[in-house]
Amino acid sequence: MTAALVAPAPAAVPVDEVPSAAVVADATQFRSSVALFATGIAVVTMPDGKGGVHGITVNSFTSISLDPPTVMISLKAGRAHQLISDSGCYGVSVLSEAQQGHSRYFTGKREGEWTPEYVEGHRIPTLAGSLARFECEVVNAVPVNDHTLFIARVVRCESETGSPLMFFASNYHQPLLAP
Repeated sequence: MTAALVAPAPAAVPVDEVPSAAVVADATQFRSSVALFATGIAVVTMPDGKGGVHGITVNSFTSISLDPPTVMISLKAGRAHQLISDSGCYGVSVLSEAQQGHSRYFTGKREGEWTPEYVEGHRIPTLAGSLARFECEVVNAVPVNDHTLFIARVVRCESETGSPLMFFASNYHQPLLAP
């Protein structure tokens, strides 16, 4: 029998307790470096408090747990942040390669009179034609520097076949998928 020596893991330091004098990366270099992480693009929708829908384009969406199904988004303070804080719910639509216009629409770059088509959910509409749609109930909101992580339980989801819209090096991309 062989005994293995395992060194104890260093204690984690909570984000809000990191010394302010800690060395941090140059903001410009960090932005250009993190842009090289290819991500999918999603639109987060939420009730606007007036019977309508408000949305925002994000690339900070991730699954956290399968049991129970849990996801997370990261948002800066603003209207979407406030509406999610007030309603306690949000929808996520993972965009397909044909939905670059949807991404631009929800960043405020609207062209003409076009408006997106929604799929009605239990509480939150999501975008028709998206690869995946999630309806989420917030279970925790964690402030981290200038963002809040909205961790949510998925109460309903569905998906379609297709190819994703991606973001890499600050540009849209459509991956070439093998048949």
